[in-house]
Amino acid sequence: MKYKLTLIYPAHKKNLGNNKKKRNKYPIPQLSLPTIAGLTDSRFEVTITDDNIEDIDFDAKPDLVGITTMTALAPRAYEIAQEFRKRGVPVILGGIHASMLPEEAAQYADCIVIGEAEDVWPAALEDFIQGKLKKVYRGTGRHTLVNLPKPRLDLLKRGRYFSSSLLMASRGCPHDCHYCSVTTFWGKGFRYRPIPEVIEELKSLPGRMVFFADDNLYGNKVYAKKLFREMIPLKKKWSCQGDSLIANDAELLRLAAESGCQWIFIGIESISEKNLAQMRKSFNKVKQYKESFKKVHDAGINVFGSFIFGLDEDDKNVFKDTVDFAIDAKLDAANFYILTPLPGTKLFQEMKDGGRLLHTEWDKYDANHVVFKHPKLTSEELLDGLIFAYKYFYSIPSISKRMLRTGHKRPVQSLILNLGRFLRRKRFEAICRMQ
Repeated sequence: MKYKLTLIYPAHKKNLGNNKKKRNKYPIPQLSLPTIAGLTDSRFEVTITDDNIEDIDFDAKPDLVGITTMTALAPRAYEIAQEFRKRGVPVILGGIHASMLPEEAAQYADCIVIGEAEDVWPAALEDFIQGKLKKVYRGTGRHTLVNLPKPRLDLLKRGRYFSSSLLMASRGCPHDCHYCSVTTFWGKGFRYRPIPEVIEELKSLPGRMVFFADDNLYGNKVYAKKLFREMIPLKKKWSCQGDSLIANDAELLRLAAESGCQWIFIGIESISEKNLAQMRKSFNKVKQYKESFKKVHDAGINVFGSFIFGLDEDDKNVFKDTVDFAIDAKLDAANFYILTPLPGTKLFQEMKDGGRLLHTEWDKYDANHVVFKHPKLTSEELLDGLIFAYKYFYSIPSISKRMLRTGHKRPVQSLILNLGRFLRRKRFEAICRMQ
């Protein structure tokens, strides 16, 4: 007999109902559930359900349900958990939100997994089979990342994503930015998988396009250079998250390009030195931004920038000034967010202690809503500014200026992305104004 285990990734309410049926493809799946499935032994028959692209069958009667959640998805995760528990199905909750607020999450589940699952998931499953499932399983350390089982990407609905070829080579980040929960969850510092294991996993991934889920793939330049050299013969095309510091190392940048890097998602965050200092991201040098991005572009790599509005030094001018900078820097694409104090971060604790949090309606903690009091801007000004920035950056004049930069290596790919964002302007505004 095999036990039926259903692993669920909850959707934000903006993706529920008719919205998920209208969406032909979802961008990229999360790696968390395939990783958990890879850690699950053969006594279990595992299925993965992504609430963003498919309906949940609450009457399927699995033996056990596991749900992972981030903060903005917590209300939906709790709703799903309650529905299964009404039917007598035990539920395990994990992920970063449950790890940061375990007492809250425990109200909605039979069991909570805190921290990294590698060292505790097998024990939780064994206890479940023995009828001795504990209320809490706490990961006590940081996994070495050696001999990790391959994520069960085969359990994902492949045709429903733009790509489901993704992997992680490292965990953690030494930067410890004020607003970020990465170091709280993964640790302050990098841990790496052995490069031969990463290469073997890369070889097994279908297709040529690969996404690295690392928070900063090249944070350790020595490791990254070795990895990129080994990747060159694979002839894969890949994208990752990283910082602008790659531009300061010509060899690292060259190896990234030669190994197939096409896009880097870079957290620029702010064009204010004071804001960057307050968020503990002073390694970002505003005066070097444009020169750095030109070097990345010259290497044949596209830059996908990320900006945060609502930092303490921001005023009414920040929205236009930021987009003007992004256009002048000829960024290939950009995301704009409202500062969001997530549980587990220093920012959250400071705002909570200072009485600046407006509420803890977690589905609003999605970086598209204002959840705190700003010293210079009203909530309406912040929200209107975010919507203005998106529409301005993805306007036809902006797209034209950025796509026509000299030496653009893949203008068609960038143009398709930008036109897609142009067509989503009303949808973006509706999401931001969703109550």
